[in-house]
Amino acid sequence: MSQTAELLDTLKQYLKAKNITYRKLGQELGLSETSIKRLFSEKSFSLKRLEAVCKVLDLDIYDLALMARRKQQRSTNSLTLEQERILVKDERLLAFLYFLINGWPLSLITEMYDITTQEATRLLIQLDRLKLIELHPENRFRLLVSKNAFWRKHGPLWKHYQEKIFNDFIRHPFDQPNDRLEFSPGQLSEASLKIILKKIDDLVRQFNELAEMDAALPLKGRYSTGLVIGFRPWVFTLFAELRKPRKNPA
Repeated sequence: MSQTAELLDTLKQYLKAKNITYRKLGQELGLSETSIKRLFSEKSFSLKRLEAVCKVLDLDIYDLALMARRKQQRSTNSLTLEQERILVKDERLLAFLYFLINGWPLSLITEMYDITTQEATRLLIQLDRLKLIELHPENRFRLLVSKNAFWRKHGPLWKHYQEKIFNDFIRHPFDQPNDRLEFSPGQLSEASLKIILKKIDDLVRQFNELAEMDAALPLKGRYSTGLVIGFRPWVFTLFAELRKPRKNPA
C-alpha cells in the first residue's frame, strides 16, 4: 500500500472512530456527501483539503502521519500465554510496556517514573527478547503489539490483576464532569438483549480504536481513562429472597 493510501486509510478509520460520516464531514467543509466520497475513492486530496479535514478532527497532518506509521508498525493484537506469564511476574516490565504501547517517549518515562535510563535500556532488551518490540540502535524500537493485547479475558494478566483493577477503579465517587457511573435495571426481550449486546460490542470496539489511534498524538491533551461495562441477566437478591420455594412435582 502506498504512503498516500496508508494516510487516507488511517483518516477514514479515524473518521469512523469519531462517528463522523461523509455527510457530516461535507457539511463542515461546505461540500456534498458525494464530493467527499469521490475525494476518498479517487485519493485526490490536495494538502490544503487534507489540512481542512484534519482541522475538523482537531488534528494536524503530522499527527495523522504518526497515526498511519504507528498503525503500519503493529503486527499482532494478542500476547502469547508465555509472554503474559512473564509480564505477570515482572510488574515494572509490564508498566514499562504499557507506557510504550500508549505512545510515551522514553525521555518522559524516565523523567516521571522511578526508571533510570540504564534500566529503560535493560527493559527494552527484555521486551525485544520476548518479541514484544523490535529493538534498533540508540534505543529506537518498533512495537509488535497493540493496545488491545492487554487484558485478554481469562488470560494470566487478567486473572492476576482483575480484583485489584476493579477495586482500584470502582473506589471513586464518579463526581467529575468526565466521569460516568450508571445503573439501569430492566426487563428486556430476547431481541432487545441482542441489540444491547451489539451496542456494547460496538462501544468497546470504538473505545479501543480511538485509544489505539490517539496513542500517536502528543501526550498533552490526552487523559488516562478506563472503561468498565457489565451486563448480564440479574435479579436483585432482595427480590429473589421473596420468591416462594418451588414445589417438587408429585
